[in-house]
Amino acid sequence: MRNILLVALCATAASTAHGSLFGKSADKAAAPQPNFEEGWEYVTAGSTIKLAHVKSDARLTMPQVSYGTGSQQQAITAHKDAFSSKGFWRVEVENAERGMPVKCGTQIRLINSDSDHSLHSHAAHKSPISGQQEVSGFDGRDAGDMWTVECSQGAWRRESPVLFRHVDTEKYLVSLPNKKYRQPIVGHIEVSAAKKADSNAHWMALEGFYFKNPQQSKT
Repeated sequence: MRNILLVALCATAASTAHGSLFGKSADKAAAPQPNFEEGWEYVTAGSTIKLAHVKSDARLTMPQVSYGTGSQQQAITAHKDAFSSKGFWRVEVENAERGMPVKCGTQIRLINSDSDHSLHSHAAHKSPISGQQEVSGFDGRDAGDMWTVECSQGAWRRESPVLFRHVDTEKYLVSLPNKKYRQPIVGHIEVSAAKKADSNAHWMALEGFYFKNPQQSKT
């Protein structure tokens, strides 16, 4: 029985299937739930995925450009290039068997598979455009890499909106579609952390390599 699933959606197909992912409304929480084969419904420990920002349809990415201000660590952005290898993130859950569904309220790390940098944030630095809390790619591991998955269906479902709350600072991972960079990463949208969990804080798991729940694999 197969225990890993490759999900590879082109940008056009993803937009068409959901009406630009979720339709025209800024509030996507009430969107119909997609149907998946049993055992493949959830984001699981060890899976490598792409995260789409619901409001902008852009993927969370690390373009390998350092911030010129703040921490001067690697910039984290949202970008509409759905095919870039820089937008894959490995879901790490401490003491969890590979393939176990990520339950709501679980603390995770998101590791960029192209660089092995952690999705990181810290109260000491502001994001360069909006002036909110900086989110960066950190070449290492520490407490600033931990994010709590907030969802409402028991576990993190694929293609369903979730929130990521930074454990250290209790701020949410957000992207403001009107906050765009110029050179050298033209068109990339700033990603930051903010107190308010509004529509700018909604993300969903799309393309990637998903591991099946090992308990279901035995049945």
